Amino acid sequence: MFVHVRRGKCRAVVDFRHIECGAGSLLTIRPGQVHRFGPGSRWDANLLLFRPELLQASQGEERLQMPELIDALPGHLRLDRSTGRFLADTLARLEEECALEARQPLLNWLLQSELATLVMRLHIFHTEQQPPAGASADAPERFRLFKRLLDAKVHQWHHVSRYAHAMGCSEKTLTRVCSAVAGVGAKAFIASRLALEAKRLLVHTEMPISAIAQRLGFDEATNFTKFFRSIEGCTPGDFRRRFDVSL
Repeated sequence: MFVHVRRGKCRAVVDFRHIECGAGSLLTIRPGQVHRFGPGSRWDANLLLFRPELLQASQGEERLQMPELIDALPGHLRLDRSTGRFLADTLARLEEECALEARQPLLNWLLQSELATLVMRLHIFHTEQQPPAGASADAPERFRLFKRLLDAKVHQWHHVSRYAHAMGCSEKTLTRVCSAVAGVGAKAFIASRLALEAKRLLVHTEMPISAIAQRLGFDEATNFTKFFRSIEGCTPGDFRRRFDVSL
């Protein structure tokens, strides 16, 4: 989902991270993320909600790269006037085109084309804001592969060696790639992602802590509690109660 804030200010919470959004802000919220909007001044935003399959089903080499370009976008972008105007115009066209009485394949291709163009424009804008990369040229692509594997296997694989083996590289190489792109080593990145999954389950489900521990691949609930305390500084139960109060 793209959320384009047009007027006013609001506070978004995406996977427990607070983001201050003013006019020109663009939030990119991905499948599996949990979010809510907190209090703010009067604000207005356009929302574009689409399934990833809309781009994955497109034809041609360029279209097949669209999911990777979306993955490369940050969760929060502050757009300049030109890019914001392009986004607003594209959203208006998409709204009009969704109401067209056209054959389904033809309408899908039209919407795919508009969306792909928007994603490429946002990606170009984001790339222009980035400082020159000091990492090797293939580091971002390897990191994206690592993230995709982590999303799929975080409940089962907790060690760097499993991901390195699946990617066909050494643990040292994976740690170097992760440090260059994310600023932390692969072990810390895995722990952070595992903790995030735990927090999602603690706050947004009523599963017992023992069941959460089992779902996340821990053989004992006590081991899960020790892990969670080392990352968050509190027990899973304390975190659940504290966040319930904040809601």
